[in-house]
Amino acid sequence: ETGPLKDIIVEEMRPGLDCQSDQQLIDDIRGYAWTCFHPSSTCKMGPDPLGSVVDSHLKVHGVESLRVIDASVFPELVSGNTNAAAIMVAEKGADLILADVQV
Repeated sequence: ETGPLKDIIVEEMRPGLDCQSDQQLIDDIRGYAWTCFHPSSTCKMGPDPLGSVVDSHLKVHGVESLRVIDASVFPELVSGNTNAAAIMVAEKGADLILADVQV
């Protein structure tokens, strides 16, 4: 309800004007937040263990014999559906595993 945004915002969907305290905001988030879309990027891939979970070989930093091979390794959310990108990660992950076990 302030400044330039007041002129372009038609209505507030969530949490609404009835939300007047931090606790009400927390309750609203807990009551309405859920994942129905395509959660990803929760185990980010990167070279630095402080800023990522897995390396470029999908191995978890600091843990032996553990890889993460799914959409959670995306460093950033892809702009389209995650299906194709997740399949590519899975294919590459399979190749990486096979390369490690071949003698």
